[in-house]
Amino acid sequence: MKNIIILGSSGKLGLEIVDYLKDKNKIFTDASINLEKIMSMDFINENNINCIINCVGSTKKREYFFHSNFLFTSYLSEKLKEFDLNLKRKLTFIHMSTIGVNAPYMKYNFKELVFNPFRKQFIKYNSYELSKSCGEYNLITNLKNLKNTKTIILQPSIIIFKKSIFLKKLNIFLTIFPLRVSKKRKLPVTPIEFLLKEISKIISSSSKNSIDIKKIYKRERVYNLFKNYYCISFLKIKIPLYFLKKIINSLPEIYFIKSLKRIIIFTFIL
Repeated sequence: MKNIIILGSSGKLGLEIVDYLKDKNKIFTDASINLEKIMSMDFINENNINCIINCVGSTKKREYFFHSNFLFTSYLSEKLKEFDLNLKRKLTFIHMSTIGVNAPYMKYNFKELVFNPFRKQFIKYNSYELSKSCGEYNLITNLKNLKNTKTIILQPSIIIFKKSIFLKKLNIFLTIFPLRVSKKRKLPVTPIEFLLKEISKIISSSSKNSIDIKKIYKRERVYNLFKNYYCISFLKIKIPLYFLKKIINSLPEIYFIKSLKRIIIFTFIL
């Protein structure tokens, strides 16, 4: 049994993690204990905390992006750095991030963002990706080379919960979108069960590195995720991928079109 603090425990992902871990571990959450108290040196040492899992982060409301994805993450990493030398036992810190920190929707790949203060950079990230990237950058800067704290940054793709709303929306998109998805096409998704098992494995294992960054997703065939797609696929138009990329790059950067571009890139390219 481990003693675990879960932050962001009232969110969708936080609730899933609490429910998954509560039977075999002692769980402390920010839903029942004041955040300032639960993240104090005294509380961590008095309760022999083995692990802290940070699920704090906004994915929908733009007005919360800066605070929850950047400011809180930066604050939390500074506190953990401050605590490190006074910890009574080794601590594992798990931070929930996203593959979006690498801007795959803009670059069609998973290359890491490189911050260069001496060079002007045109960053085409959306607000969510940028806030997560900046928060993660500060987290890595603050927590590298610590003595008693092991940090694991998990970067899932789109998390597929039970009765997934995202899959329903994607099914509608595939039904009405005129272009055909290849039979070989596999989408990068993160089923919630897959993510929870990875978290459980991390909690019970040891790592030699002070910071590990893990991309957590599986490739699932479109034709397996959406059984009815096979029946309508022959009605769709097939075009070469390079031509589709040209179409995407020619679309204007306005709100509705940007959302459409993201789902096309996710479905056909990532």
